Amino acid sequence: MSVTLNAWLEALKPKPLPVSFAERVKSAGGAMIGIGLTALLSIFIARFYGLSLWLVAPLGASAVLVFAVPASPLAQPWSVVGGNTLSAIVGVICVWLIPEQALAAAVAVGLAIAVMFASRSLHPPGGAMALLVVMSDVHSLSYALFPAFTNSLLLVLAGIVFNTLAGRSYPHVTPVSVADSNTLHRVSEVDIEAALKQFNTVLDISTDDVEKLLVLSERHAYQRLMDHVRAADIMTPEPISVSPRTPLEKVHALMNRQDLWILPVIDSEKQILGVITADNFLNLSMSEPAGLAGGFRNLIRKPTKSAAHMAAHIMSDDFNTAHVQAEVASLVPMFADRGRHHMLIVDDEQKLCGIISASDVMRAVYHVTRKAS
Repeated sequence: MSVTLNAWLEALKPKPLPVSFAERVKSAGGAMIGIGLTALLSIFIARFYGLSLWLVAPLGASAVLVFAVPASPLAQPWSVVGGNTLSAIVGVICVWLIPEQALAAAVAVGLAIAVMFASRSLHPPGGAMALLVVMSDVHSLSYALFPAFTNSLLLVLAGIVFNTLAGRSYPHVTPVSVADSNTLHRVSEVDIEAALKQFNTVLDISTDDVEKLLVLSERHAYQRLMDHVRAADIMTPEPISVSPRTPLEKVHALMNRQDLWILPVIDSEKQILGVITADNFLNLSMSEPAGLAGGFRNLIRKPTKSAAHMAAHIMSDDFNTAHVQAEVASLVPMFADRGRHHMLIVDDEQKLCGIISASDVMRAVYHVTRKAS
């Protein structure tokens, strides 16, 4: 019981907000500008039509969401405009049907939440909008059009312009590059949605952002666990290589004898020209008129001066390189996302000095995680 009580008391403490000073300034300045523009335009509209009310208090709460947490599902344009407008309509209807103000207030807030859920426009200030309508004893549905709808629309438009200029995504869209770099292929969007349903409560974060958070968390975990582990620490130094003029018979024999998956092709200065894999032999032999078996025999027959029987003829440029001092954590996505089995390691002069396989990376991850545990 003491642990539960301590945890409960701990939850009452304010939590730190991992937001930079620059973002805080943007949030405050954006809200100031947004409310200011909305107020000025609303005053103009109110004077033009001879109206006395021109700005509603719940808009201040809407501004917090639009400018401080623009990525929140509760801050999106439809949530702001739809939530505030529909809640105002609910409030007016409750004023019509329920004479007792206290009861009308309670019913209005509850129904506003239900309507916002049903219309997918959940917006916390909507509850305040419904309550304000009841407490102000508003009887006209025109209130929902002006100021509720008009204020909300103007604030959203200001939010779109300001957040775009400030380099933020509003309406919020998760960058495609982040989604594409998801190395958690075992966790899909369907899995995340199922987990959120099982959680069975409203979380102020979209499914896309949950995926992005998982991806970034995984990257930081790799970086933390594998800090200071460099390519030089796990690579195979001075890997076996051939020149572009090496006969294919020798290349094939070398790969078989050394059980190599990949063979770098380098020049006299150790600059990488290409790589040879078993697939290169297979693809070219299949294109030979003699068929697969005959074509393969022709390719690896005794050396001749023909360029068609040298390493340069079948080598591929489909390879990746990394610097000898590169952090291993930065190489993990290359193996995980792109299905790479090997990485060629180069020095400051771009000369081949080592090679890393996927198993080398897995072995390094295993050792560091074992030490951490």
